[in-house]
Amino acid sequence: MEANDSSPLERALIEIQEETTLSSSDIKLIRSGKPLTIRAENISTIWKVYPFLFRIQSGNINKIKIDWEHETFEWINPDEMHSYNTVPHLIEAFYRVYLPKNVHLGLVDMFTDRSSGAQQLASKALDIFAETIENKSYHEYSQSSKDLYFAYLNIGWHLCEIRPNMKASTLYMILSIMQQCKKVLEQVPSMDSFDNQVLDIIKATKILSHEAEQKINKTFITALFPKFDDQSLHIITMSYSSTILSALTNLIKDYIKKVPNNSECSRTLTITILESRPLNEGAILGQKLSSLLPQQSRTVSIQVITDSSCDFFMPTVTHVLLGADRILGYDGSVINKIGSVPLALAAKHHGKPVYVVSRTDKIAGEYDDEKVEENDASEVTEIYSDQWKNCKNIRARNIYFERLEPGLITGYVTEVNSELFTVEDIRKLWNERKSLELIFNDLEDEM
Repeated sequence: MEANDSSPLERALIEIQEETTLSSSDIKLIRSGKPLTIRAENISTIWKVYPFLFRIQSGNINKIKIDWEHETFEWINPDEMHSYNTVPHLIEAFYRVYLPKNVHLGLVDMFTDRSSGAQQLASKALDIFAETIENKSYHEYSQSSKDLYFAYLNIGWHLCEIRPNMKASTLYMILSIMQQCKKVLEQVPSMDSFDNQVLDIIKATKILSHEAEQKINKTFITALFPKFDDQSLHIITMSYSSTILSALTNLIKDYIKKVPNNSECSRTLTITILESRPLNEGAILGQKLSSLLPQQSRTVSIQVITDSSCDFFMPTVTHVLLGADRILGYDGSVINKIGSVPLALAAKHHGKPVYVVSRTDKIAGEYDDEKVEENDASEVTEIYSDQWKNCKNIRARNIYFERLEPGLITGYVTEVNSELFTVEDIRKLWNERKSLELIFNDLEDEM
């Protein structure tokens, strides 16, 4: 990099244009990778290499013209790179970003998935991880279990980084798996044995994940609704959280079982769900919950409302529930679907409690508000009239996540115990866990 470069990517684009004449409009960035630290041969210089993978846009291949630094160029199969003389560690840098086909397709699926919650994305990530190992995708390029460890650590890093705003659960699971892999590394020199150990660790992680969900369901009842069958309840929530879906499913089943479904019973359970524009995940949650109700239910009702009408329904609400895509370990702030803050503010205005229902694997470190996920404006404008197409001076914004400050949160429902978690509990747990993330630094160790 040079002194006036704003980023490694900017320098990469400049170098590509200088050496091939391809401009940034001729190529498309597929992904960037974790940097490598390389000591130059016979000298004391240390290089930090930032790998990027680009695709040449269709029709631009013939535009390539190499500069004085090169004699010729040709297209080769990636598997043939080993037979060429290259700059030191080019192959290692290449495989930081050129990933097995199943991983590439899995990352594309995770990146474009707009309906799954963070927990579901984490489950997808583990499936991709396991499939990569089962396929023995890296055996051809590896000489030892240690080589496999670094390859799998790199895959884990990409699985975590593909959706930064929703990565907390994926990050915790991958970190936990790789920490255990590192411990058994010296005990299993055989690559096949190492693979079997890693697959066993992934399987055990999935079991623990399922057990955590069951524990949250119990805490949800004991902490928030210890005598739920003695009173009418009005719960309001939004978007689609698999954790909240599971907890509400458990509550509805218990309510139907314990509260008489007849006209003489005055106790009712009302669940109000914000539709959660633009993709209406809240409506999907409502549909799933409605399938639990008997054909004629007098005691349980489910309603979907527009996002902006939450204040209108708030006076009769007893509990406000929110999921979490990330809980910031240093102060308990929650990163969640856009619309969470207005719902919590309406609750505060009416004096209603707000509870975050989340597993503790969502507790993570720093959050960059500048890198919040913004998606295709067409998701918002799809329902507008054709006249919108003629509006050239209006920009439609589609922000997906926002930060909910801890001052708007009454308590956190987690799998850890039967009582509500506090900000201090979150800080304590984060301080115990935050060193786990250092394992990705192994990828930057000097070569």
